[in-house]
Amino acid sequence: MKKKILLLLMALVMSVSLIACGKSKDADDAKDKETKKEEEKTEAKKEEEKTEAEKEEKTEAEKEEETEAEVATSDEQISVILVTMDGLDAHWVNVNAGAEQAAEEFNVDYQWMAPDKKDTALQIEILNNAIAAGPDALIVAAVDPNAIVDTLKQADEAGIKIFYADSRAEYDAIAAFATDNFAAGKVAGEQMLQGLAEKGIEEGDIGIVAFSSATQTSVDREGGFREAFEGSNFNLLETQYGDSEVAASQAAAENFITQNVVGVYGNNEPGAVGVGNAVAANKAWDGIAVGFDASQVTLDQVEQGDLYCVIAQNPKEMGYQAVSAAVKVMAGEEITEKIVDTGSSVVNQDNISDFR
Repeated sequence: MKKKILLLLMALVMSVSLIACGKSKDADDAKDKETKKEEEKTEAKKEEEKTEAEKEEKTEAEKEEETEAEVATSDEQISVILVTMDGLDAHWVNVNAGAEQAAEEFNVDYQWMAPDKKDTALQIEILNNAIAAGPDALIVAAVDPNAIVDTLKQADEAGIKIFYADSRAEYDAIAAFATDNFAAGKVAGEQMLQGLAEKGIEEGDIGIVAFSSATQTSVDREGGFREAFEGSNFNLLETQYGDSEVAASQAAAENFITQNVVGVYGNNEPGAVGVGNAVAANKAWDGIAVGFDASQVTLDQVEQGDLYCVIAQNPKEMGYQAVSAAVKVMAGEEITEKIVDTGSSVVNQDNISDFR
């Protein structure tokens, strides 16, 4: 009997142990399942966050692409025409180069139109053709500041935005990009005074070969040059005009040299070349010649000593900034600076390599 009871107790203990083990196993399994479930939730959350981040990144990229597409579309609608005094002068070739650079950068429909020589009537004809083409913006270098006013008014009334490069007209424009020609002309005069002092020349006559009596650019360069000599012992003769032609400028300079002047100033690129040629053709002349505008030819003349120096402008900057401004205006941006000085530099034998 006792043995049976003992066996029953042992069986009961074993059953309880098995039940306890089972429960413990179940509890462990449940715990494992819970842990796994939490891990799965964490992984799912990480995946969700990653997906959201990728989605947000993609959205930002798409927004950027859309913005670029809008800009491109806007740029494609902008058309700009540049009208210069002529199409031959190296200065205008460089203005066009700067404008072309900006046009390519901003995807602008761009065109350069110019007469084959500096002539007011020819420029008006070119302007009329440009207006008929219906551009969004017109960049102009005026031959005569007054003669083209009526033509520019027609452009304005047609809704064309007007800008100036180098030479302004007497008509309101959105902005003008040019050298401060009066200040640059004065620097040219100061350079001549310096060159004369180096030669020990303290008095004498000075000749000026200008390219126009009507173009404001020419008037300012002459005015600044004359101001530099105020109070000196030098006498500035009546200006002669080369009409932006090298041969005519050379003839005018040689005429001055025969009058025993001590200095000659050519106030644009063809004028400077003509003056340099006159000096080269008159080796016995011991005066000082100064020019305006840096080109391959005028730089050669400085290097050879035919020109004491030239005043270099930044024509590419004029063209580039004018086209850039047109793009901004067509995009709705306001231009606050109406007259932008694109700067100038003195080029002589000491720094000529910097301008090659």
